[in-house]
Amino acid sequence: MPPAKPVPATLDDFELGDEVAWGSLATIIDAVYKKNNKHYALKVLNKAQLVKKKVIRSALVEKDALIRLGTRDHMHPGVIRLHHCFQDSTHLYFALDLATNGDLKAVVLKLGSISLNCSRYYTAQLVDAVRYLHESGVTHRDIKPENVLLDSDMRIKLADFGCAYIGDDMDTPRTNTFVGTAAYISPELLARSVSNPTSPDLWAIGCTVFFFLFGGSPFAAATDYLTMKRVKALDYTLPQVCDPDAADLIRRLLVLDPHERLGVEPKSSVEELCRHPFFIGGTERKTSKSENWNVLWTAPAPEIAVGPYRSRPQESSSTDDLWAGFESLHVTSES
Repeated sequence: MPPAKPVPATLDDFELGDEVAWGSLATIIDAVYKKNNKHYALKVLNKAQLVKKKVIRSALVEKDALIRLGTRDHMHPGVIRLHHCFQDSTHLYFALDLATNGDLKAVVLKLGSISLNCSRYYTAQLVDAVRYLHESGVTHRDIKPENVLLDSDMRIKLADFGCAYIGDDMDTPRTNTFVGTAAYISPELLARSVSNPTSPDLWAIGCTVFFFLFGGSPFAAATDYLTMKRVKALDYTLPQVCDPDAADLIRRLLVLDPHERLGVEPKSSVEELCRHPFFIGGTERKTSKSENWNVLWTAPAPEIAVGPYRSRPQESSSTDDLWAGFESLHVTSES
């Protein structure tokens, strides 16, 4: 007799807590699954909004990508895991790993930038997670610091797979679709040109390294249109304080021709990317060949330290005087 199919979860199976994040399409709630008392990030998507904004396919792609990534023999620690998915008449629900320390965008913006050591560590984790994606037949296509979450041990969890491409042909060039975020989108996605499906993720890693070190996008501009115009022209400048190895890594990832980009087959490989000198710590360079990838997910994360750019001091003056007398304002009605 075949085993009984598992009963899908419902909203009644969860005790809803605080909202921990929200956006134009989704709200993330800290929710306890009553059957095991574990906390999950319950991602809630409004069906009407998905229909209105014509992004129904994005939710289905995210589900399919997470299922593919989560059903391999070895689940990667750097990728968010889908535990349950269900729906009711108005919403879709994803029960995901709860990343309790927010995301790397918030961490970097709070400090202004993060140290070279922190940047090296988080870039190595990101590269390792992306390698797992590509080996699994998934490309993310929207890698950016706000999609790089931090768990309780300050290790990354790559999330938000709504722009993903899923296929078993990662070595076969294909025509790109226009997806992603302006500051991190690759030239081949903008041009909808033919390239290796993995190449946009490598470009986005280059943009993310720049963000870690300097607190902004290399192609930042007043509008998305102007940002994408700068991307097409490869119009960016590396600050003089940039570490030489970091500068070389960024330059070799931010290459207009995806076939010439570091890490992209067949001219390069992810193994070549992992051997880049950036992943060798300064004082360790004489004795270490590369970042020790074997202990990348077990060794303690480095303490978050400020990098070459510090955030601007926050205004400390009280705003109480701005509201003083508000209740004394009167509106005189005309007879």
